[in-house]
Amino acid sequence: MNHYELFLSFFNQKKPRNVFIHKLRIEKSKRFKKMNKKRFIISLLAILAISALTLTATAYAMPFMNWNSTPSISNRMTMVQQSCVRMDGVITTWGSNNVLGGIQAQSRTLVINSTKTVQGFSASAIWTTNSSRPIASIRLRENFTYSFYTARLVNGSFSALDYNGDSFFLNGTWNVWNLTETFTITTDSSGAILSVNSNQKAVPLATNATGNLAVSLNWSSFTLSVTGVDPLSGKVVAELTSSKMFNPFMTDIGSSTTVTKADLSKIVDAYGSAPGWGNYDVRYDYCAHNTIDIFDLTTAAANLNVGQ
Repeated sequence: MNHYELFLSFFNQKKPRNVFIHKLRIEKSKRFKKMNKKRFIISLLAILAISALTLTATAYAMPFMNWNSTPSISNRMTMVQQSCVRMDGVITTWGSNNVLGGIQAQSRTLVINSTKTVQGFSASAIWTTNSSRPIASIRLRENFTYSFYTARLVNGSFSALDYNGDSFFLNGTWNVWNLTETFTITTDSSGAILSVNSNQKAVPLATNATGNLAVSLNWSSFTLSVTGVDPLSGKVVAELTSSKMFNPFMTDIGSSTTVTKADLSKIVDAYGSAPGWGNYDVRYDYCAHNTIDIFDLTTAAANLNVGQ
């Protein structure tokens, strides 16, 4: 039994914390063997990292959703004992410019004894004005420079459903950055990538600026307005409103309410990617590093099959 088959047998034991990537077919092709070996190594690193980095993963998970105690917004909201909201969207315009990007926002509201409202929030957006190279792109085998923008919720103030004509409303303070990253790609004589190095320059466009995320009444479109920055807008591609808690580290909105093997497989596939290079997705970048790395993978793995 080779190392990969040994790992699959380990996977098939179906122990809760050890099951975290989908079973791959073992192909005879050298290309597939090489890919499978890479996936095995990444997944094995995640296994080893779960125990060593559990506290680290927890530390990164905490700021992923910040919690505030807020006064009840209305009598209607004080009647809600628990509600969870998630919205995934595609950014299409920034001011008068066409852009390419994505956004995710989450909110939770807990009403305790009908007197105290506690809310948790998380929201991140990323976009680029580069019309020829989207945020998720191919892994180039040549040096290049890429410019993009990020907006992240620093502290949430309050959120509400059916608020002032909007299906969903989220208010808080945001940081907005313009980032330019220079990639140096090293390959061997056959074109296989040996190493990827990057240098990043960050310019703040807004720091702790007040901003509102408003989703239209029929959950079809959204607008993010941050003081000092042109508004972002686009369409909603998925939304979830539930009276039951769901794990905030799910990669997308589906039938599950927790992190699954399929979620971890997506993160493994995106491992090492960055905006403009590889299949980077802001929904997988839990640690806000602008790359999908071991901390993101470990955070998701630590939440496998864990409810909230």
